[in-house]
Amino acid sequence: MRPPPRGGRSELDDALTANGPAKAMMLKMKAASLTDYRPTTHDGGPELALSADSLHLKGEVALYLTRFSGCLEGLVRLTFTPDTLPVPPVVPPLVFMTDVDAEQALITSDLITADGLRPRAGGHRDTRS
Repeated sequence: MRPPPRGGRSELDDALTANGPAKAMMLKMKAASLTDYRPTTHDGGPELALSADSLHLKGEVALYLTRFSGCLEGLVRLTFTPDTLPVPPVVPPLVFMTDVDAEQALITSDLITADGLRPRAGGHRDTRS
């Protein structure tokens, strides 16, 4: 994930989910790029999933995460949750995270552009590697 050159900010907030509000870390920024994006639902119904080679978010971007783990600059692995190690209130500019794994409650953005978007339903797996 690449935040914008101006950095961003974070705070704790509730995200609305199918199971009601969930305590989440909210990361706000002006842009982000996600690669090899593969979200799936975990709300008790049939599995629904998307996959995208890349997802580009621009404008007023907010990521609501209940857990976030990744390698900072490819060097050290950090895991953040709302209750244990919350993200810092200010996200420095040009932070690069690799090997990211996140439980994502919600993404909002003024503009979302996806390359290679593929929807899936009923437990079918994406066979592209």
